[in-house]
Amino acid sequence: MSEPRPGQRFAFVMDTRLCEGVFRLADQADLLLIESTYLSSEAQLARNFGHLTARQAARVAQECGVRKLVLTHFSQRYTDLTPFYEEAAKEFSGEIVVATDLARLPVPSRR
Repeated sequence: MSEPRPGQRFAFVMDTRLCEGVFRLADQADLLLIESTYLSSEAQLARNFGHLTARQAARVAQECGVRKLVLTHFSQRYTDLTPFYEEAAKEFSGEIVVATDLARLPVPSRR
């Protein structure tokens, strides 16, 4: 072997408040599938019920060097998911996907 070639890295974060473990799991992930149950306008609800906001999820992705961010696990109170993308895009500069049921999303290949 002439050079190290790391494999693809996928991280899955669900049903948690923001904590150090979230950052450890997401570190350098090619694809981060992460809950964003609430928008930041409901940050107190997120804390109370042990969930993340879209802004928090995006901040994790940005700080951890994630390549593709997939937001999921949205509260049923939201009928329009567009604000989740908009909120995440303010924090994360990479590719963002607002997941839908049964969507198939490839993990980005390593270069």
